[in-house]
Amino acid sequence: MAYWYRAYGLCIRSALRLPFDPLAAAPEADAADVTVRLGPVPRSLPAGPGQLIRTDLWQARPGALLLDVEGVARYLITDGRDVCIEPLGNDHADAASFVAGMPLTVLLQQRGVATLHAAAVQSAGGAVLLLGRSGHGKSSLAAALVERGHALLADDVTGVVLNDERATALPAFASLRLWTQTLEKMRSSPTVRSRVRHGLEKYWVEASKACAVPLPVRAAFVLTPHHGADIDVAPVPSNSTFWQLLEHTHRKGALKALGQRPAHFRVVAAMARQVPMLLVRRPRHPFLLNELV
Repeated sequence: MAYWYRAYGLCIRSALRLPFDPLAAAPEADAADVTVRLGPVPRSLPAGPGQLIRTDLWQARPGALLLDVEGVARYLITDGRDVCIEPLGNDHADAASFVAGMPLTVLLQQRGVATLHAAAVQSAGGAVLLLGRSGHGKSSLAAALVERGHALLADDVTGVVLNDERATALPAFASLRLWTQTLEKMRSSPTVRSRVRHGLEKYWVEASKACAVPLPVRAAFVLTPHHGADIDVAPVPSNSTFWQLLEHTHRKGALKALGQRPAHFRVVAAMARQVPMLLVRRPRHPFLLNELV
């Protein structure tokens, strides 16, 4: 049985049920831009073109990356089209959940899509990106904005391409990753699908409103906690916007090994020229979610 999904402008055919709503009607089999399948994955990446780079977590060269998630699965991502998964246990739920993380990021990078560590919501003028490191409040703020009527474009990883040289954000899955404490702050009772990972108090939550079309990037906010009592907002100097975007690239370490740094830099440089960016410093405690909105 195959499950079909659409995200980042791609039609995805998966042998595993991912933690998102599949398409109501299955397209023709040859309509798949990306195939997610089960199969054996070698412990070492086979030889091929370009330099092979190894880390404790992954091995990569142009066109291929092998990811080893201990106790969960091994993933082989090739040519921006194929994700082969070898689960390392009987429960495939964690293996399926991880697809939406580094494997999909790598696949997008192989296709020349810039991957930013950001959530994105729709505004009247286009997409607004919420950049930040893990734990800085991107998903919580995006969820609160969705509750107030903004449509979700992406959570955690926002794919950006150039459309007529304009930085454009791609719609991802209509779901957010939220911790239990964030769910307790929600005004409504969102639909909780499953845990992001077994034993983790973080859940896949369905967005009540989602945008399914690409949008020009209107603005970007960089979220960062500080020890003060107030929220501070200040423009990021124009000579720092490129470096902020580079710093908030999702899985930027893989770009060199994949041979995709030039493509990524081109998109990020255009976005830095076009998009106003603001630094938002928020108190670590308490998390002033309503004030941030």
